[in-house]
Amino acid sequence: SSGINAEYGGMVVTRRKLHDPQEDGPSQATLAAEDRSKAKPIPTTRKISAYFFLALSAFIILFLVYTTYQRHWRVNTIKTGLVNIEKDIALPKDKRILVGVGGCLDIFVRAVDLMDVLGVEPPESIGEPPQYLNSLEEVVTEFLTFFVEGAAAERFVQSEELWLKIRETALSLKPELKLGGNGPVIAKRMVEEGAEVLLAIQNEKIYRDRIIDEIKLPGETVDTESEDYDLHIILEFDKGEQWGQYTATRGNRYIVHRDKHNPLLKGLAAVKTAVKDFNPHLVVLGGLQMLDTYPFTEQELIDRLQEIDEFLADLPKETLVHFEMASFVNPVFLKKLTDVILPYSDSIGMNEQELPNLSSLLRTGNTVYISDSKIKVSKTMDETRELLAVVNTLPRHKPLTRVHIHTLAYQAVFTLRDNNGWMSGITTAVKSSLTATRYVCGDESIDSSKIKMILDDSFSSSAIPGSQRIPIIDSTPVSCWPDGPYEICLAPVLVCTQIKQTGGGGDNLTGVGLLYHLK
Repeated sequence: SSGINAEYGGMVVTRRKLHDPQEDGPSQATLAAEDRSKAKPIPTTRKISAYFFLALSAFIILFLVYTTYQRHWRVNTIKTGLVNIEKDIALPKDKRILVGVGGCLDIFVRAVDLMDVLGVEPPESIGEPPQYLNSLEEVVTEFLTFFVEGAAAERFVQSEELWLKIRETALSLKPELKLGGNGPVIAKRMVEEGAEVLLAIQNEKIYRDRIIDEIKLPGETVDTESEDYDLHIILEFDKGEQWGQYTATRGNRYIVHRDKHNPLLKGLAAVKTAVKDFNPHLVVLGGLQMLDTYPFTEQELIDRLQEIDEFLADLPKETLVHFEMASFVNPVFLKKLTDVILPYSDSIGMNEQELPNLSSLLRTGNTVYISDSKIKVSKTMDETRELLAVVNTLPRHKPLTRVHIHTLAYQAVFTLRDNNGWMSGITTAVKSSLTATRYVCGDESIDSSKIKMILDDSFSSSAIPGSQRIPIIDSTPVSCWPDGPYEICLAPVLVCTQIKQTGGGGDNLTGVGLLYHLK
């Protein structure tokens, strides 16, 4: 070892020099490290996983972008296709329509908001639906029954004390009073489309002030007490809306009322003398669900049904009659009602929940309290065929020549090809589809970013194996085909993703569909 010599006071001291690795050259460890730094890195399992995750994420993002673009492109193409067909549809001129029966004033409230203000807590479980509404607990039970199924319903409140509590609470939310009821809404839509309409409603000032001047009312206007009107409270809810642990599977509404005039058919009585001079091409009967759970005596109900029978019997045979179904829960009443109305009906209209109800009643004598709101096209077709088969075997004054099924996803129309009253069902399918979208979205132009398609790109005409599968051609999205003596036309509905309103949607598309179907 080398040392450093130093002389301190004549004495030489040798100090040992510390080892300096740099003087010896690089060590083995240093050389190995340099070799590793020069070598190509070997990927680790963690790095491979990271690369795979990034690649997969990029693929998923690109796929989502592509499919979103494809859906938007398809929806826009279908919308354009429907609008282009609509441009070629001409409104029949000089058509006179009598629309009934009755009317009311509506208020729209958010269902959950009303329940909260009423101080109601969602129950732990949903009990059996009550036959009558006499307590707030029964209202909650029935509301939840329809809420979780996304179904619509309209019910009479038996207890006056309960009704006043619900009414006062709803009015405390400061909603706007609007003219409502099936008849006034259908009438308003038909007048806006250019028809001449006589509305079967009591000609009272509280209604006349809210009805557009173009709608004719029977007789002279009578000024009644401001509080003597029929109020219907419409509890609206959206798809995915929650109340406690319960979630709505579809946007819809639940309606409660304590109607004093419409169940007594005062609107029908008012219009009896005016109908002969008016001489309508078409009579539309809706709103008869008002009689469903009303506390009639047996004789009172017989008298009301007799009024309907006499009114229809007095119409000229060439006058078309349309019966618009609704949500009925009393099978005994519905059987009696249909026994009176169906023999005179040229046309029936109903939604995807009312169709199974009527079909089941005619086949088995029982109604379906709540049916599947996501019914397949093939099942709708088969149930409508069964309905037609049963109805046409019953004693009738005239053949049933038209059935309109209006659903969330599509509009389907059965039209007897050999008839004197209706054109091809393509007009009803297209106009009803576009009317549904425009009304619920609150947008006449239909913003493509706020709509979606829930119908597949093809459907089976029947659930029977081997049945014809019909494609939806996006640029011309209405499909029509012969089916025995009938023509069936089906158009997809562009469903709103940002809902403005649901109440009255069925009445608007019913009015438009009927008017544009007339020869």
